[in-house]
Amino acid sequence: MDEVFDVKELTKYLRCSDSTVRKLIKNREIPNFRIANRIYFKKALIDIWIQNQCTKSVEVMKND
Repeated sequence: MDEVFDVKELTKYLRCSDSTVRKLIKNREIPNFRIANRIYFKKALIDIWIQNQCTKSVEVMKND
């Protein structure tokens, strides 16, 4: 089974605040799923999302 994070666990994994994670969720910028009222994140998808964020940063630097 894939590893799954809740919001609190994801804030520790990403080393960011709860409000930052909730903003990413609200803006539909980070992959997540819900079960009832709880929000979860598949680690594999978060790792891909992180890689994509790095790629976007490199592309921006190349264009500068």
